[in-house]
Amino acid sequence: MANNLTEQFILEHLTADVRTLALSARPDGVDMQYALTQISGWQAARLKVPLWAATEGIVYPHHLSLEQCTSQYIAQYKASFIENRLGSGFKMADITGGFGVDCFFLSRNASQVYYNEMSAELCDCAKANFKALGRPKIEISCCTAEDFITSLEPDSLDLIYLDPARRGDAGRKLVSISDCQPDTVALQDDLLRIAPNVMVKLSPMLDISRALTELRHVSSAFIVGLEGECKEITLFMQRGFNSEPTITAVDIKSDGTPESAVSSAKSVDAALPQPIADASNLQPGTFISEPSAPYMKSALFRTIAAQTGTALLHPDTHLFWSKEKPENFPGRTFQIQGIIPFDKRSLSALTKTQANLSVRNFPESAPALQRRLKLRDGGSRYLIATTLSDNKKIILDLRR
Repeated sequence: MANNLTEQFILEHLTADVRTLALSARPDGVDMQYALTQISGWQAARLKVPLWAATEGIVYPHHLSLEQCTSQYIAQYKASFIENRLGSGFKMADITGGFGVDCFFLSRNASQVYYNEMSAELCDCAKANFKALGRPKIEISCCTAEDFITSLEPDSLDLIYLDPARRGDAGRKLVSISDCQPDTVALQDDLLRIAPNVMVKLSPMLDISRALTELRHVSSAFIVGLEGECKEITLFMQRGFNSEPTITAVDIKSDGTPESAVSSAKSVDAALPQPIADASNLQPGTFISEPSAPYMKSALFRTIAAQTGTALLHPDTHLFWSKEKPENFPGRTFQIQGIIPFDKRSLSALTKTQANLSVRNFPESAPALQRRLKLRDGGSRYLIATTLSDNKKIILDLRR
């Protein structure tokens, strides 16, 4: 616990620049290292976990734990899924508790909750924070996930949640489940003996097809984004489930509201027709839509087209055309201002102009093309270099 002088210093400098504070004179009686950790933690939580930032008595850990913790809005989305599946009164354990955000929200309708974490610092934070948040009955233990599950009897829980560490030696990011800690692949049978439902948070960089071959009994896979950025993959395992999993992609807006979800099994998506836009239909005044990152990662492009009444420009060009502006498209929509042929004469008109350039299914990278055209980045103009269904290379001149 911090002394009164330290607590007062923290309150007076919550919005101050932490680097400037670190270089300033240290007031007598103030634990400066603790104060800087709490100030930087509050500033991070204000955006990532606003409930924590708005609650008195929250204790923040070192920065890496905050960086790796789940956003409040994503945790709430997962909690809604659990409530729909398990209702209320269930027993659960978060066996890799971390900063406690997932544990707190997932367990809001639970009758019994265990938080386990191998870091003593994080356990101390969780104890203080759950009390400050009005949930002091969450039982806290400090050991490895493997040791924790050995203490549990079969069918003693309804739900186990875990977020395996996704960094290896020297901060190397990992993309294989079996390379993470704890090894969910090795533990999956034990986990499903203890609880019939297991939820696993995984890196957004993970190959979801590979993940679904490594873990058995996955009934649902979620690709969750926040403001267009893919943040995590969550797999929901059910004991005895042996059918094809449903994949759901969803993006959550800055106010916590989920965008329209796209959901399908891979085989169902593959059986849908693949509408391809006729190149002659690409006229000024019509629309081009681009899915945001979580929907791109889902690869449910036929489902997206069917759900939004759009057509792909090319089987491998994940841009969607429509005559009218589509409602609730899961991403950005632009209006076509012009179609620029990819030839020397047409491209010369772009030289040294300002635009936001990107490429889709195109043989040249965006940085290389930007250098060739000497484009200045930014502004309200968007250029997308792409390939049409007749394999013709063009640049779409767009406005939002």
